[in-house]
Amino acid sequence: MALSFRQHDPVRDGVLEVEEHHPNFVEVYFVPPEHSLLAASLDPTQAKSYRTKLLDINGQHRFLTIHPISTFGDKSDFLKPKYGRIERITLDGTDIVFPGGDDGGVPTTPEGVLEVLEELPPAFTKDYAYGLGLAKPYRFIIDAVEELSDCTEIVITSDHPTGPDQQNSQFFYIAKKDFEQARRAMNSIDSLSQSAVRAVKETTAYNILAERLGMPTQNPKAGRHPYRKLFTAVAQGQEELSEEDQNAVIRALSSHAASIAEVQPEKLAKLRGDIELVTLEALIKRYEEMLGEKLVEGRWQAFFNENPFILNMAFGYPVIKVRDQASVGGRKLSGDGEKITDFLVKNSLTNNTAIFEIKTPQTAILNKTPFREGVFTPSADLSGSINQALDQKYHFQKQVAQIKDNTRLYDLESYAVHCCLVIGKTPEGDDQKKSFELFRRNSKDVEVVTFDELLEKLKQLSVFLRATEEPATLQELKGDANG
Repeated sequence: MALSFRQHDPVRDGVLEVEEHHPNFVEVYFVPPEHSLLAASLDPTQAKSYRTKLLDINGQHRFLTIHPISTFGDKSDFLKPKYGRIERITLDGTDIVFPGGDDGGVPTTPEGVLEVLEELPPAFTKDYAYGLGLAKPYRFIIDAVEELSDCTEIVITSDHPTGPDQQNSQFFYIAKKDFEQARRAMNSIDSLSQSAVRAVKETTAYNILAERLGMPTQNPKAGRHPYRKLFTAVAQGQEELSEEDQNAVIRALSSHAASIAEVQPEKLAKLRGDIELVTLEALIKRYEEMLGEKLVEGRWQAFFNENPFILNMAFGYPVIKVRDQASVGGRKLSGDGEKITDFLVKNSLTNNTAIFEIKTPQTAILNKTPFREGVFTPSADLSGSINQALDQKYHFQKQVAQIKDNTRLYDLESYAVHCCLVIGKTPEGDDQKKSFELFRRNSKDVEVVTFDELLEKLKQLSVFLRATEEPATLQELKGDANG
């Protein structure tokens, strides 16, 4: 029996549009509500132009394809695929239940589509207002497929064994029995973790009162399952500090840092180094995770804004961020000039300014087809981004005197404004790498750095900090990374 779902309100949830392209095959589209469009800074009077496909329903061949998208207007990926690489999830066969029974046709009305969604198998989100796809507890299945393959569509079927399609690289098949096994395993893990938390809470309450009465305390029952034992240990704080404990440690160190430095300066320096190294490694992990996702420019700009020292590494000399999203063509850096650079920085020693333009790792940097044998030309995105940076430099140099006066930032100099472009990934193939290096090394006014090169610089810095025997100098490390 289908579960009961909340009543949909078009004003709150948006509407569904069903188009029958040929008999027994329909496409279903999502038209976002006004409040979501306003949250995304889009024109609500043009709602129809923002409609996005949600479903393909094929009654003849009995399959249903979900297009998982983000439906929340306050998110940066609004109306875009909600996963990193997976763009579609197809259910093949008897899992699809149409109104009117097995012999019924595909739905041709929004109400009929809602009935089909209510009958989706467990593990799927069934409310279109929250974005279709796998429910959040089962997102790990998506992550596993994206890590194990380059496929863009998951097909859950009884007709194929689990694994990528050998003929069509876009499909990753998951056998229904394997999908069900994964779903049940994750449900079991949730249950084990909840049981472990309950056991620790019960024991903690008992022990507090037992201590007051002078009676023996107890250990929580860890159970036999290895996961249950692990969750119990974590719940007891044996694996890692809680956030509250972490904050307490930080407060204690902050309060007593001066006295510790006087008595045990070596240990304090070692602790500081350990903290910096752990922080760097966490940053590297986060960077790698972001590289695996399809993120918009704004997300990368925010990341570099939070971690500006990465920009220092791109330059190789000390810089200070002056402003992000700076108006280099207006009267003030904070103005609404038409020329906006992602970051305006200055050399901390000479005050010479530089302009940073941030694109995305997915931005193509070379054209796919060679211009001549073994020679590849820069893509329109790369050459356009270079011209964009040069145009920003031109306008900044024209307006710098007025900007300094109006903004009262007099320690900005434009001796030789440098431009740095962070874009794409290092191309594969010897000819492509050669062509890329020949192009960027002859771009004297714009330094081009790829996202994966920045990641490698971070990793080399981590290696340098860990080195204990004959460590290289920091300048040597940067030189190796730039080479």
